[in-house]
Amino acid sequence: MNTRDWGLSTTAIHAGREHNDTRSVTTPIYQTSVFELLENAEGAEFSAATEPPRFYTRWGNPNFSEVEAVVAALEKAERALVTSSGMSAFATVFEAFLQPGDHVVAPAALYLGTEQLLRRWEARRGLRITWIRNTLDLQEWEDAIEDRTALILVETPSNPTLAITDLAGIAELGRRRGVRTLADNTFATPVFTRPVALGIDLSVSSATKYMGGHSDLVAGVIAGSDADIVACWTVAKLTGPTLDPMAAWLLHRGLKTLHLRVMRAADNAQSLAAWLLWQPQVSRVDYPGVKQHPGHAVAARQMTGGFGAMMSFELTGGLLAGQKFCEHLEIITRAVSLGGVESLIQHPASMSHLRTAPEVKARLGISDGLLRFSVGIEDDADLKADLERGFQAADALNR
Repeated sequence: MNTRDWGLSTTAIHAGREHNDTRSVTTPIYQTSVFELLENAEGAEFSAATEPPRFYTRWGNPNFSEVEAVVAALEKAERALVTSSGMSAFATVFEAFLQPGDHVVAPAALYLGTEQLLRRWEARRGLRITWIRNTLDLQEWEDAIEDRTALILVETPSNPTLAITDLAGIAELGRRRGVRTLADNTFATPVFTRPVALGIDLSVSSATKYMGGHSDLVAGVIAGSDADIVACWTVAKLTGPTLDPMAAWLLHRGLKTLHLRVMRAADNAQSLAAWLLWQPQVSRVDYPGVKQHPGHAVAARQMTGGFGAMMSFELTGGLLAGQKFCEHLEIITRAVSLGGVESLIQHPASMSHLRTAPEVKARLGISDGLLRFSVGIEDDADLKADLERGFQAADALNR
């Protein structure tokens, strides 16, 4: 199916229809672990020309194939692979393309789970890692490359401080130095950023977040060239990070409204970021859509149609102010994760990074008053009123 000239919403709704071999408008759930063999498919392999054979759901399933076709079309990639979580997607890529003793270049501030996975490789397989402090400095990235550098990993916008990396610049650097490049596209989504189209080799996302969009599933996706996805599938077939067909069906349903949801949420985020800049209780706003953000110019160049719906902001008053702020919100939910239709807020210093060493939190840009805000699709005025409740509660600490 040629989706090249379709818009994002049309692509999200109609790509992958060839994997529905029924007359049902909505693809049925293929809730099966195994398929009847009508030919000698046991030895068949996943190639650039075919989908995984209907043999065993750990190898592939029509619900997976449909989601993979949609994601590949949205990411402007040759192929995609769906996995059981965002972390299993990263683990699959690392297993496919890293060898013991290899070297990786990665940002100093990135998602904690990804860092922990790299640290595990470092401790158990002798992986060497160079951590980049200024993600906007392409010279720092280039200076970090060594003879055994096997992977450059970027995360843009980053978690949780929304740092920006020049994807086209990293892609050109990787090609010139013969190093595979990988981008975490969870925050931006393919609606706003398509790393593969900018030259990055692999785009990985936690589909748990915006792609699913309703806080009701856990999944991951990898998008890239035929050859690279075959390599990832070969690993996944052995290690088994298999998504449940029901979750794949829910993910496909979520993808159909991806464009509408993230555009509405991004509009809210842009409005809220501008409003937060004027609040006396806020000392800093991290959102690439505001001109004060150091990565704004790069983000404006590589993000199309908006700047996403994730932001962070720092409250004056520190740890107690951040806790009190979250406790008094009525609409915005205090929770980990992100990307659902509902707004979620996280206070890393008392939640995800409660036991993190102070020097590590400083490296990650996590202060005691930092709040990570996943803006949802509620009414803008209601979200501002809810934030006002939080500010009033934090202010009460100083009275």
